[in-house]
Amino acid sequence: MAKLNWYIRSNLKLSHLQLLVALDDFRSIGRVAGYLNVSQPAISKALASLETNLGFPLFNRTTRGMDPTEYGECLVRHARDILRRLVNIEEELLDLSEGRIARISMGVLPAAATVLVPHFVADMDKNNADITLSVREGTMEALLPMLRAGDIDFVVGNRPMRPLGPEFETELLYEDPIVVVVRPGHPLTKVENVQWPMLAGYSMVLPTQDASTRAPIDDFLAGQAIDIPRQHLESLSTLTNIGVLQFTDSIAFSSRVLAGHFQKMGLLSVLPLTLPETSIHVGLVWMADRKKTKVHEILLEQLRNTRDSVLRAS
Repeated sequence: MAKLNWYIRSNLKLSHLQLLVALDDFRSIGRVAGYLNVSQPAISKALASLETNLGFPLFNRTTRGMDPTEYGECLVRHARDILRRLVNIEEELLDLSEGRIARISMGVLPAAATVLVPHFVADMDKNNADITLSVREGTMEALLPMLRAGDIDFVVGNRPMRPLGPEFETELLYEDPIVVVVRPGHPLTKVENVQWPMLAGYSMVLPTQDASTRAPIDDFLAGQAIDIPRQHLESLSTLTNIGVLQFTDSIAFSSRVLAGHFQKMGLLSVLPLTLPETSIHVGLVWMADRKKTKVHEILLEQLRNTRDSVLRAS
């Protein structure tokens, strides 16, 4: 025990804590090596050294990847807490030195990046000038590790269908139905009473296979006897999809809020077709064990107010 006490107090480094958290997040030495920008042998050597000096196995190597042992889970939990506290110290010191009251960092998914978050930033700038915002866009897979590590305070965007686990709290902001969009001047915009069968024969822009909306779209089209054409694009990139629609007669599927935004800009036309019982669930995710400050409460209230104004305008 004396050796353990000495090692933790004198030799456990910040890089060790970052390694432990990354291994727990990615469960793969190869992915951790890419994330930390070091070689795989260096990751293996560092982990082996930790286990030897601590005297405990921290991770089991399985066919599914790296699974933490009970010792590993204990260390990872405390590592996350220490790293989170260091981030808070850095941010508070920066706020004091630059005369700001607070800093909030948000992770943003594509569903919220184009309409909701820009309006929210504008509202915060108008109503809360002393709060500095930081926004990082990415996928849920990339943002959740950052949320756990304390690099961001909240994630805003389409909530995944699968449960996220008890360490997370979520709040549904709104459900955004899926509508059909085309370019302005598309042949179907000239039809007085557009019906679903009229979509047959046009190329399509569809969500990727792993997107939560893809299976409901496929099932509905099959029920309408509409075959997905061999010539179609699978993409979750908003800018790519809009660009493709400008130069083709393709048909795409979009959330109603996003479609309305680009229709007002003259870039899309929304057909009077809505997929029944298919929508994107836009919401917030944060760590359940992280104490919400007064600034966090201000952010949540403003985000809800922005949500209400965006929905009224859509």
